Amino acid sequence: MKPTCTLLLSLLLTGPALAQELSEADQNLIKAVRDGGGQAMQLAKNDTRITIAFHLADKDITDDTIKILAGASNVYSVNLRGTKVTDAGMAHLAGLKDLVRLHVEKTAVTDAGLTQLKGLEKLEYLNVYGTAVTDAALKDVAALKSLKKLFVWETKVTEAGEEPLKAALPELEIVPDFKRDREKAILEASRAAEDAGKEVEELAAQIPVDQKAADEAAAKAAAAKTELDAETAKLTAANAAVTASDKALAGATKAVEDLKKNADAPKVVVDAGNKAQADAKKASGDAKKAAEAAKKAMEAKKKASDDATKAAAAAKAKVEATRKKSEETIKKAADLKKKAEELSKQG
Repeated sequence: MKPTCTLLLSLLLTGPALAQELSEADQNLIKAVRDGGGQAMQLAKNDTRITIAFHLADKDITDDTIKILAGASNVYSVNLRGTKVTDAGMAHLAGLKDLVRLHVEKTAVTDAGLTQLKGLEKLEYLNVYGTAVTDAALKDVAALKSLKKLFVWETKVTEAGEEPLKAALPELEIVPDFKRDREKAILEASRAAEDAGKEVEELAAQIPVDQKAADEAAAKAAAAKTELDAETAKLTAANAAVTASDKALAGATKAVEDLKKNADAPKVVVDAGNKAQADAKKASGDAKKAAEAAKKAMEAKKKASDDATKAAAAAKAKVEATRKKSEETIKKAADLKKKAEELSKQG
């Protein structure tokens, strides 16, 4: 055989599968489903299995509606989510030997309905979320040897019911898996309790450190206040000296003015008056300079005192925050430990 022919033959053999046509029975089933308000279609171009869905229907889907499915072959999936289908309707699904996926969540289906499904050997996916199904139904589910995934959210199924099913079907994934989730919750709570316990120890060690810092800050604030009080007293005295010197200057100035008005005042007296005025003026200037210096010193001490007071308040607040966090963490650790113990008792 020539290489070119070999290549063409290889391409033909390995190329995409040709589209497969539906049988007349399948075509009739699809039409019946659509006429009944549902949706139906071929699974894929090269897969003639049929997918059927009634969950989006714009009218009530009842047990009578799905009679058309009874005994059908080649049905891959059926979605009855949220319909009015009951246990009686499940009998119409009992003969779907090729069924792989089934949704009956949010329906009135109970344990009696699931009993009808025991013969579905190819069923891999079953969703009974939001139904009244109980542990009793899981005994029948155990007969579904191909089942790979089961959803039992918001049903009456319990951990006690799941465990025998898990033993019967080791490859089955149950959602939720109560035992697995409980063990995970125990582990998480235990670890969180340990972490909280370590944090409690760290906080217990931190409290005296923060308290010491707060005490030191308070002492500094007190010392700064004492220094401020001393500078404030100096400023008060300096201001009093300014007042006194201004008064003395005013007196000396008046005396000189009076002497000037008296033409007969002896020169020596006038000179003495002028000297006294000059001395009083100098004393007044010196007093004001001293008062200005005292004011600056007081302002510096006031800033230092204010800063020390704020630092002391912050240090005190930190101690209180650490104590509060410690109390909260102690409670958190106790609650987590209790939660882990309660979860363990449920097993």
